[in-house]
Amino acid sequence: MKRLLQSLPIAAFLALSSAPLASAADVYSGPGELYQPSTLRGSIGLRYWYSQSRSDLDNSGFDISSTDNVTSHTAELVGTLEDTTSNTFFRGYVGLGRSDGGDVHFSGYEMDETDETSLGYVVLDGGWGFAQFANNQVRLKGFVGYQYLSDDVSAKYGNLTVEQSRDWHAIRLGMTAEGDIGQRVGWSVDVAGVPWSYNKIETWESDWTYGLEADAMLNVDLTKNWQLGVGGRYWWLHSNFDRRYVVTGEKVVLDQNYHRYGLLLESKYTF
Repeated sequence: MKRLLQSLPIAAFLALSSAPLASAADVYSGPGELYQPSTLRGSIGLRYWYSQSRSDLDNSGFDISSTDNVTSHTAELVGTLEDTTSNTFFRGYVGLGRSDGGDVHFSGYEMDETDETSLGYVVLDGGWGFAQFANNQVRLKGFVGYQYLSDDVSAKYGNLTVEQSRDWHAIRLGMTAEGDIGQRVGWSVDVAGVPWSYNKIETWESDWTYGLEADAMLNVDLTKNWQLGVGGRYWWLHSNFDRRYVVTGEKVVLDQNYHRYGLLLESKYTF
């Protein structure tokens, strides 16, 4: 019995040492399964937007206000995050700048001097890639988004200062086309329709607003992760205001057309 007890540990060791090595390999099946590459990629960068705007608020018989050739300088922070597994993405940019110059009219009177005012906006889009062509050299994406825009007007007529606050909250529905030209050059075009927007001018609230917005960019890879780009942008928003004359109660429909367009310069880091 004593010999049997002494031989048990030796037998157990021999049994374990003779077990197939495949069981250890199953636990550590290699770096390909333990460490999967990240499916997230994105970018963060800065943009400068040199733009001009023009607008009018009127009907066929009366001009409430109008602006033309107003110059703006805006700095933007822009970022993008994309999941290559699900082909979904989220992107956004926020801009803040100043507007000055141009011609301003209020109630048919041309203002003597235009004051400097602030320009601010936020755009957030989310979407998915649904098609690719030419060995993934051209890609198509759809998106839905939100935009906030604030662009005020201030001018002087003699000793009188006239101001007008203008704000928009808009829904964006659109499509992005992007692609590569060779190894170091990329391009993208965004076109978004605005099916609905809430536009407020001072205390007036719009009954409905629609519009069209477009961006185009051409980017060059300076290094593996650093890009410089140049492009352009155009915004158009049309608003309708149903009002009534105080004395007669007659209905008056006023329309506002807002246009902004200009040159974009971009520097961004990709990861």
